[in-house]
Amino acid sequence: MLAVGALLLMPGCENNYRPVANPVVGPGGQPQGTHYAYVVNYNPAGDGSTTQIDVSGDSITQVQTTGLGSNYESFLSTSAQLVFVTNGSNDTVSEFNIGLTGVVTTINLPLGSHPVVVTSTQSGFMYVLNSGANSVCPNSGSISTISVVTLAVSNTTCLSIQQSSGSYYYGVDPIAMVQAAGGGRLYVINHGDNSVWVYDPLTQSIIATFTTKASGLGTNAVFLAPSADGSYIFVVTAGDGVNPGALDIISTSNYGVLPSVPLGVNPRFAFFDPTLVRLYVTNSGSNSVSVFDASNVNVSGSPPIPLLATVTVGTNPVSVTALPDGSRFFVANSLSNNVNDVSASSFAVLNTIALPVGANPVWIASEPTASKIFVANSSYTSVIQTVNDALSVNLSAPAQSPSCTSSCPLQQPVMIITD
Repeated sequence: MLAVGALLLMPGCENNYRPVANPVVGPGGQPQGTHYAYVVNYNPAGDGSTTQIDVSGDSITQVQTTGLGSNYESFLSTSAQLVFVTNGSNDTVSEFNIGLTGVVTTINLPLGSHPVVVTSTQSGFMYVLNSGANSVCPNSGSISTISVVTLAVSNTTCLSIQQSSGSYYYGVDPIAMVQAAGGGRLYVINHGDNSVWVYDPLTQSIIATFTTKASGLGTNAVFLAPSADGSYIFVVTAGDGVNPGALDIISTSNYGVLPSVPLGVNPRFAFFDPTLVRLYVTNSGSNSVSVFDASNVNVSGSPPIPLLATVTVGTNPVSVTALPDGSRFFVANSLSNNVNDVSASSFAVLNTIALPVGANPVWIASEPTASKIFVANSSYTSVIQTVNDALSVNLSAPAQSPSCTSSCPLQQPVMIITD
């Protein structure tokens, strides 16, 4: 295990993308027994949107208009009442209360930010990962802090550190960010140099970095998933897309990196299951899902995390979700246009649910009652009943043009969160 030392944030004016991170499923927020799915829709021709779907009725109950280039969403961690959406093409974040139709607050970010992720496990604040160099941070990406009280940016910290030589090292092409449970520190993947950076929200500064050469991270880091107890951050590294990738584990207590665990070819997505305390990783190049026992991470073990199974699924799995009752997990396969229902105990594929031709699914999510699965496809969201694995309805995304009345090009669903 290689330890990583803390690094100081550069001073002065420097003080102060692709959507990848696990959605935070917020608590409550709805009357008991009432649940919703929220689908963020990218619009290539204008403002994006978020579609609210009633879980029990399989119907769209409201559509909120967001901004240009909508690409990611998150609940505020302490309340599923508030939804935040990044708009990568106009440097804004849209915020709305799920009980107020048509009331959307636009939060401006520094010019050039190109936000790609929002995340929070902390009361009162939402954090935004900006992939672009902006007016505050002209040489790097950055993290902006949004105050929930003012619904405005209260701070922007550059992804930059001052080295012992006096020169500055900049984070290149940030693509993913998660916050450790309980309002812990934030972890960022900079894709351009295969590094992971650690941000302390208390001091509003970068306190550590991990790079391939210095800490033993695998190559081509693409995805982050935090453990539910805040002890570990799991880093999916895709490798070269031909040979197997690897899973790296960062200890949040001492910033040590555990030895890498092999994955399949070209892994791209991970889901942490808090019910069974497992980690599921999709291997898009080898058409499989790796299942790990995350309750048994051993810093001195070999391997440091037990592999429970490698499950063969459809072609090009892109997203996975587990039912909250611990019985099964579901995998969305983009090239075979289907969803696999897999037993969480035997790891056998129980069923394969066909999606319409050309669906090209990109995201899958379950909801608290474990009765429905939601799949984001090219222009609609599919709803699957878990009791019989039946595809109950395909709900169309909003039209790209609000004035269109027939044969309308539709927006593109890209992500789903549920409460």
